[in-house]
Amino acid sequence: MAQSRTKTVLVTGCTPGGIGAALCEEFRRRGFHVLATVRTPSKAASLSSSKPANGSSEGWIEVLPLDVTSKESIEKCKAQLKTNGIDGLDVLVNNAGGIAGGGPILDMNIEESKKMFDVNVWGLLAVTQAFAPLLMDRKGCILNICSVAGALKLAWQGGYNASKAAATFLSETLRIEVEPLGLRVVTAMVGEVQSQIWQQGDSYKLPEGSYYKSVERFIVDQMEGKKQAKEEPAETVAKSLVDDVLSGMSGQTWRGGQAGAAKNALRFVPSKLFERILHKDRGVDKITAPASK
Repeated sequence: MAQSRTKTVLVTGCTPGGIGAALCEEFRRRGFHVLATVRTPSKAASLSSSKPANGSSEGWIEVLPLDVTSKESIEKCKAQLKTNGIDGLDVLVNNAGGIAGGGPILDMNIEESKKMFDVNVWGLLAVTQAFAPLLMDRKGCILNICSVAGALKLAWQGGYNASKAAATFLSETLRIEVEPLGLRVVTAMVGEVQSQIWQQGDSYKLPEGSYYKSVERFIVDQMEGKKQAKEEPAETVAKSLVDDVLSGMSGQTWRGGQAGAAKNALRFVPSKLFERILHKDRGVDKITAPASK
């Protein structure tokens, strides 16, 4: 009997401690050859593993450099796959993301926010366009790690939520367009998951003259992730997402933390009431309007 072909998955944003690294480990346990990509490979060296002996049900992880915002880096990664004899992908996971450029919309740093969109939106698109041809022959699947944030109107992180909303609509529209080509797209609406992403907000301060100085402590707490509900272990969420991919599903899947509750609230709770619930203890009700001149 002919030996079955080992399936291959490429994952972006695989810095240890986050959902990308957890997905790599879960795909490896399921027998995949995992291409774990990260801007600085040395930071993900601990993920790398050797190809197991014949007969093992587990796969292995190979760490490769990839900056999703760089066309040159994407092309080099593609060339490296070819050099390594990889002529196809079964799964592409767009996980790389960032949360810089947050805070009140009137105070947002536009340049920082553009960089965030470059990762969360245009990076996702660039990687998808580059690697889609490798998915075609294998009738593969694209897993886009989006966020519940992309479906919520939550103060103090409007830029991030907007980037995730854009990524969500991009992913769902892509699903419609590539299904006739034989590809599947899974849009992961991820809730609270253990990761390093909130460390990007550690040094946030409102600019001088901000209208929101009176509630700065609420905003800083949110930018540092202190307003997050209890975070679910990345390994648990990764297992659910890999189950979704291997089940043959397409479309949205709500995973992690309070994602399921958010889905139901968006559907069944009146929007104004849901806004009040979301913004409890976030300082919105304590804002004081500037005095009239």
